[in-house]
Amino acid sequence: MRKAKWLMIFFAFMLAVSFIYAGGKKEEEGSGAAAPEPKKDVTLTVVWHGGVCADMLLELAKDWTAISGVKVEGALVGYGPAWHDKIASEFAARGSGFDLACWDSQSIGEFAGGGHCVLLNPYIEKSDKLNMSDWSKEMLARYGEYPDGSGKIYALPVNADSEGMHYRKDLFEDPDEKAGFKTKYGYELAIPQTWQQLRDIAEWFTRPPDLYGLGMMGGREYDYLTSVTNCLVWVFGGELWNPATYEIKGYIDSPASIDGVKFYIDLMEFCPPGVETWGWDEVNVAFQTGKVAMAHNWFYFFGAMDDPEQNPYSDVTGFAILPGGIGRDGMFRREFSMGGQGIGISKYSKHVQEAWEFIEWYEQKEQQKRYGAVCQTGRQDVLDDPAWLGGNDYNRLFRVAFNYTNDYWHLPEYAILLDILQEETHNAITGKKTPEQAMADCADRQEKILEKAGYEIERTPKIDVPDTKVTPCGKPDVVPIYVD
Repeated sequence: MRKAKWLMIFFAFMLAVSFIYAGGKKEEEGSGAAAPEPKKDVTLTVVWHGGVCADMLLELAKDWTAISGVKVEGALVGYGPAWHDKIASEFAARGSGFDLACWDSQSIGEFAGGGHCVLLNPYIEKSDKLNMSDWSKEMLARYGEYPDGSGKIYALPVNADSEGMHYRKDLFEDPDEKAGFKTKYGYELAIPQTWQQLRDIAEWFTRPPDLYGLGMMGGREYDYLTSVTNCLVWVFGGELWNPATYEIKGYIDSPASIDGVKFYIDLMEFCPPGVETWGWDEVNVAFQTGKVAMAHNWFYFFGAMDDPEQNPYSDVTGFAILPGGIGRDGMFRREFSMGGQGIGISKYSKHVQEAWEFIEWYEQKEQQKRYGAVCQTGRQDVLDDPAWLGGNDYNRLFRVAFNYTNDYWHLPEYAILLDILQEETHNAITGKKTPEQAMADCADRQEKILEKAGYEIERTPKIDVPDTKVTPCGKPDVVPIYVD
């Protein structure tokens, strides 16, 4: 009897050990923590614009469904106003039509400022899987912080982006083209380090109707035109506004800002007809059909340009960081538009906790490494990973390029301000108004929006080059960028 009792105790002990071992083994085989209890009948909806990055997010989300039981579905719309308006209208109605939203970087003020987004700080602080240090301060600030400098994070980077350029290496490296260019312009044909050099190259390769020097966005819709003209405004020393004083007059209509708009108009001469209606799709098609030697484009599309199934010229396509410009004060500046989106949680979601758990999983390094094979991640340890940097011809460029990016206003009134800037800049490039009149009207209209919203505008003396007052970044000499 005593022996039988001892055997019963022994087998009970061994059974307990086996359960503990099995549980520990499962935990060890996972991501370092036990998988969450599977949840039934929970589906998260993510709003984003359609494309390769959204497709990749949804593909990765299938793994999360297998782990958690929570389904993740996409509510994908076209890039542009329809995407923005889908998010804005649902927030305005305080509806629960989606749980997660991927919004443009500049929309953080509009959506978080309107009180529609869940503050993520408490979740990150309690997380044992994510830390604020997983992203650079700049990356967090650009995609998720509101107000600027507050440290309050309402979104995490879901797709980091910057403007860059791609070009035809076969044209740039052709001995006859190089010799002819040097004879005419007096310097070597190479990746341009200044916008003035880019203009020369665009002029050189413009041979209508078969070939033009440059493709760039110029459409009135959404942010197509101003995502390009902003680059030129900034490199010539202009500014969209003064965030410290809320002044727009004296900034977007400053002589330096107008120099940038005029330079864009000059470049239009070397673009295919119709550039004033172009968005990114038209730029891509022009390059893929051999109509342009260079294209001003988002890094988002560099993967497509590197894909022979999408770009017949992929084997002779080179990638580069955008040039800088020499302003009327003789200073060299390199700044260009950032793009990309952050992912945040709707305050009206019925599944806030589940939405956070998905973000917490998705933003970890393992998932971001996989995402980064297709799109640009914002996570710093992936950006620093030699395997990611060597994954293609443009990842190294992106890591450098992001350091030179600037953005629109991070204000709740962003959408209205953008529409005014788009309209008046388009008036300038289509000749409906002079650049001077268009930018003066833009400043006047935008300031009225801010005044109506209750901002107190502090007046300061006007200067020709407002960059020297707002975010000084001018250098006395051209600073080339060469990325191995």
